[in-house]
Amino acid sequence: MKITIKDVAKAAGVSPSTVSRALHDNPRISEEMRKQIKKIAQEMQFHPNQMARSLVSRRSRIIGVVFPGEVGESMNHSFYPSVLQGLGHVAGARRYHMLLGTGAEGDSIAEAVHQLSDSGYAEGLIVLAAEAVPAAHTAGLPVVTLGHPANAENGYYVDNDNVAAGQAATRYLLERGHKRVALLGYDPQFMVTADRRKGYQQALEQAGLPCREADVVPIRYLENTTDEGKLRSLFERPDRPTGVVCMDDAQAIALCHMLVDMGLSVPGDVSLISFNDTPAGRLNNPPLTSINVDPYQLGQKAMELIIRLVKHPETPPTGLTIPFAIMERDSVRTL
Repeated sequence: MKITIKDVAKAAGVSPSTVSRALHDNPRISEEMRKQIKKIAQEMQFHPNQMARSLVSRRSRIIGVVFPGEVGESMNHSFYPSVLQGLGHVAGARRYHMLLGTGAEGDSIAEAVHQLSDSGYAEGLIVLAAEAVPAAHTAGLPVVTLGHPANAENGYYVDNDNVAAGQAATRYLLERGHKRVALLGYDPQFMVTADRRKGYQQALEQAGLPCREADVVPIRYLENTTDEGKLRSLFERPDRPTGVVCMDDAQAIALCHMLVDMGLSVPGDVSLISFNDTPAGRLNNPPLTSINVDPYQLGQKAMELIIRLVKHPETPPTGLTIPFAIMERDSVRTL
């Protein structure tokens, strides 16, 4: 029976990835451990196949993709399936493969990156959230982030200008006569929502209007869930907002249903503008005015950038900004 790397790992009392690294003189493995593993492999007459060699040499043509939270949870959000399609289109055309970081409940993005990089399979990583990842967790792999991290000037990322997008959505309502505009969907865990909130605040300040804390309704971004009691109370007041900026079409659709249940209409009583321009939003009654951030192109450019980094590690820090567009429909009226 052919001896496998797992057999050597069991005999040495280490993991298969440690055996692979030791056999290829990876500096992460101590010299003493390398000698011990090589001796065991020789005694067992183990010969690594070409696939194993390609994996350890980082020529696997595999790109690791790390999702925020658990993959299934992210894929339920309207944004990430389109990003994944863009990633897959470029990967397939360039004959690369993707390895998805499944994550686990409670795992941080840094932990998920560490697990994926430590597997020894990936040549590079794409992190689908704007979070700085400690270099020690990447095992020297190049990393591209979807969204600009705090240290963006020293990294590689693809993003929209979400501050400008938040401004544009808010101004769209202000320019149509809405003086009190609420923001639905702020989640401090996600920089995309923090940037859009910043743009929302800037637009109000530039219009000489106050930014009321009560008008900013937080949400769990991936799950699109919020405190409905707080949201209802906002619209039960006589001075309720006449316009709302929603971080995602799904939030806007849920808000539509809640407002109808309260005896209010969209856009008759409340106008809505949202993000992500989804099929569900276009089919909603009324069809949603929404900002298309082009997640498919975000995915394409992220994959192109990581493949460039894999081939040319000397590439200087790079940030790519994908334009957004307001898709005008029937959920906003002019006062």
